[in-house]
Amino acid sequence: MMLELMRAEGLKLKRLCRWIPGIQGMILISMTALEWYLYFRQGPGGIYAGFAVMYMFLSFVFLLGITLLASIMAGTEHETKAWKQLLAMPVPKGSVYLAKLAWIFILQLCAVIITIIGMCVVWILYSNEPIPWGMMILQPLFAWLSTLPMMAIQLWLSTLFSNQALPLALGIFGSISSLFLARSDSFMIKILPWSYPALSSPLIPGHMQWIAISIGIGMMVSVLGALLFARREYG
Repeated sequence: MMLELMRAEGLKLKRLCRWIPGIQGMILISMTALEWYLYFRQGPGGIYAGFAVMYMFLSFVFLLGITLLASIMAGTEHETKAWKQLLAMPVPKGSVYLAKLAWIFILQLCAVIITIIGMCVVWILYSNEPIPWGMMILQPLFAWLSTLPMMAIQLWLSTLFSNQALPLALGIFGSISSLFLARSDSFMIKILPWSYPALSSPLIPGHMQWIAISIGIGMMVSVLGALLFARREYG
């Protein structure tokens, strides 16, 4: 049943949703390559400094993509007044929310794959050294896993408000804030979900604990979001 629901949700995806992972990947690759070439390539880190540059932009690009995907997917149902008809289907209401969440998760995985491929191309163009596959794969992969709490939060907000201005504003503000929150010395600041993608980088000591926290909180928020979604009445 869940697979059928996901297949139906996949057929409803707007073309822009399918393009967003590619746009995210190209933006991240371009920003990383340009910043490294202009400012970091002469430093002591050499080509490896590119990973530090990628770290600067990963959380912003991923969280912004999640914000847009959640808004577009929920906004489509709001615009067409399709919530009532959709929730009248003989499936658990919470499954509708989880199916949309799963598609955001999958689309962001596509952004990870595109980023890894693009960064490998950049590495080959800029360096004759062997590609450090561990860092190349783990840096974007860990950031993706750590965005699960924000996927659930943004999707729930987008389903809650028919006017997408507020969810978009909160998501954009959170995306920008993620550039700075992880640098705070305060644990109360770091525990905020917007901090997790940056804190999950292999460049950060103790990053595995933040990945575990992200996945745990992400699963709890996803279940809570599905329960709240199932209890809500849509006109």
